[in-house]
Amino acid sequence: MRAAALVCSACAVFALAAPAAGAADRCTDPGDALYGVARIDGARALAQFDRRTLRPRAGIRVELPRGVSGWNFAFSPGCDAVALPGRRRGRIALIDLDRGRRAGTVSVGGRAGAGLIAWPRPDRLTAFAGPYPASRLVTLSLPDGRIVAAERVGGQTFASEATTLGMVAVAGPRKRIGPATLVLATPDGGFLRATLTQIRAGFEWANRRRLLGRQLVPGLAVDEASGRAYVVAANEPLVAEVDLTSGAVTYHGLSGHGAAGATASKGLAYGAYRTARWVGEGTIAVSGEEMRARRDWRRALKRGELPTVLDPYGLRLIHTADWTVDTLHPSLRWFLQAGDALMGADDLPISLDRTRATGLVGYGLDGRRRFLRFPGDERIGLWGAAWPYAYATVRRPRKRTYVIDVRSGRTANVLPTVRLPVILSGR
Repeated sequence: MRAAALVCSACAVFALAAPAAGAADRCTDPGDALYGVARIDGARALAQFDRRTLRPRAGIRVELPRGVSGWNFAFSPGCDAVALPGRRRGRIALIDLDRGRRAGTVSVGGRAGAGLIAWPRPDRLTAFAGPYPASRLVTLSLPDGRIVAAERVGGQTFASEATTLGMVAVAGPRKRIGPATLVLATPDGGFLRATLTQIRAGFEWANRRRLLGRQLVPGLAVDEASGRAYVVAANEPLVAEVDLTSGAVTYHGLSGHGAAGATASKGLAYGAYRTARWVGEGTIAVSGEEMRARRDWRRALKRGELPTVLDPYGLRLIHTADWTVDTLHPSLRWFLQAGDALMGADDLPISLDRTRATGLVGYGLDGRRRFLRFPGDERIGLWGAAWPYAYATVRRPRKRTYVIDVRSGRTANVLPTVRLPVILSGR
């Protein structure tokens, strides 16, 4: 049971870490200020940072309340304010960026911190509230913080995206595998729910009679311009297209060289997850992995080895014009987007047929490889990105950060540290 729980819990972590899209991107253009959160002069503060050096700039510096880290954030539609949640009682700090000061605090309720936030309208804020397995979507009126609407998601949330349309999420049944549900909480307090009968999701614990812990986490991508959401199945070549106005659902089978066949979700322990993002021009970028417990997982643990076998889905592009799939890199399990570049870096031993780390690899949205840096180097980690740079960290033998220009793959700077600010950037 321990191995089964290990596999499935890891899938949930990866699903929650999937890259956010859309709403934050419009506030992180190269000409705009790059905001971040870091410890400055002994206090955690929001400040402006230089993109190439990641040093604080003179100007705005707002000391933040205790428990506010910056890992979760939402810019206002006019990019003149930012919302930053804390760790307790659903509190969300509002920061006025024009005046460089705290503008107040609102709360979505509950004992825990607020989850992902969407700021779709100047006078509306939507966020997850309550425990992760049974969360609610709460819409607040600004600036008074009055609760406009609160709806239960209706299951365990596995993927979500903050958009200008509101908060979009994909949930699955609790304690079993079953049909996924897509929900949309709109700024006016409306709530749309669509059942995806052909997309499976959920979490099924192992038990004493059969060691079969399973988890399926589909990917979510939203095209805000057309008002459509796409849910990518976790372990079969299938996408559900959902009209976010009517809730109508259409299913599309995938074909092409990159369309992997269905995988049976059975075995000692099994988990599959996908993370997806709409990258424009009728294209969805997808990545993920499948995880299985080794049959000799107890012996592997004693030998200090991984008790699981990890099979990457790779980085792939789904073309919605004909629902074909192209594989950009077979070994990447996650990715980031910075402007017109997709990139990833994976250093874990995935399976017996792969002996080298991927290094930092970048692609254009046309699918062509743009650069490859540090091939086979297991020390490289991808910290984040803010156009036109990505930040790759090395922790040994000396701690340093490479600032990589994603347009060419060249090194723009080398920082003598891996202690970097939390960047408020959607890409």
